[in-house]
Amino acid sequence: VYVTVGGDIWWGKEEAWLQCIDPSGEGDITKTGLVWSYPVEKHCCATPSVYDGKVFVADSGGFVHCVNAADGKPWWRHEVGGEVWASTLVADGKVYVPTRRRNLAVFAAEKEEKLLTTIQLDSAMNGSATAANGVLYITTMRKLYAASVGGR
Repeated sequence: VYVTVGGDIWWGKEEAWLQCIDPSGEGDITKTGLVWSYPVEKHCCATPSVYDGKVFVADSGGFVHCVNAADGKPWWRHEVGGEVWASTLVADGKVYVPTRRRNLAVFAAEKEEKLLTTIQLDSAMNGSATAANGVLYITTMRKLYAASVGGR
């Protein structure tokens, strides 16, 4: 199953969504393979993260969404206080969401909404966080940060 985001007009569109599509069909499966669709606030510049039956995606309206991967029903939605152009990252049981307002929001990767912390960095973040070998890498418009995760 493939999860994607889309909308009617690319920039500044009024309708946007997170969709789950079954890729086993042939030809244009945009509609025939549609499993579920979940509306998001504004356009998305990112790909969703799928983890343990949950899908996490952030939109440019400044909201992070957690939906059930099986049926697209929402579990929670949280306003992070700034546009999000980056993809969410799930690592070490946490969801990392960088914003254009300099905040890195960190949530528990759970069905229940739980904001663990918000960290303010030096400048806007347009890129997604990356994790490798127990280290979380975060790029801002000015710097590259590295922080150990998972008790290392």
